[in-house]
Amino acid sequence: MITAQNSKLDRDFQVDEASWLGATARAILLPAAICLGGIAMFWSLPANAQSFNCTNAANAAEFTICNNETLILLDEKLGEKFADKFVQASTSPQRQSVARKQTEWVKKRNACRTDVPCLELRYNERINQLDSRAS
Repeated sequence: MITAQNSKLDRDFQVDEASWLGATARAILLPAAICLGGIAMFWSLPANAQSFNCTNAANAAEFTICNNETLILLDEKLGEKFADKFVQASTSPQRQSVARKQTEWVKKRNACRTDVPCLELRYNERINQLDSRAS
């Protein structure tokens, strides 16, 4: 009888020990995995504020921008100005207007294709528009 009780206690202890080890492993490994995933995502983000990702450049204008330091800087500046203007828009119609004007501008920018002076002009025009009251 004592052997049967000891055997039952041993099984209960093994189950409890396995449960405890599993819970401990989950408590340690899950946060560690989440942390590592967050670090990996952080390092995969672009280090700039461009309006588009150069690895996904889809047309001649975007390829030209990605290969020209001046245009990259202008694009980053424009991206910041656009984001500020969009956030400052207090109503949905105002935000839609800012977004619509940006979409119209992108079409004009893309029409420049590989013409760097044309692209610089379009960027400077749009930055000036965003700096003014009317966007």
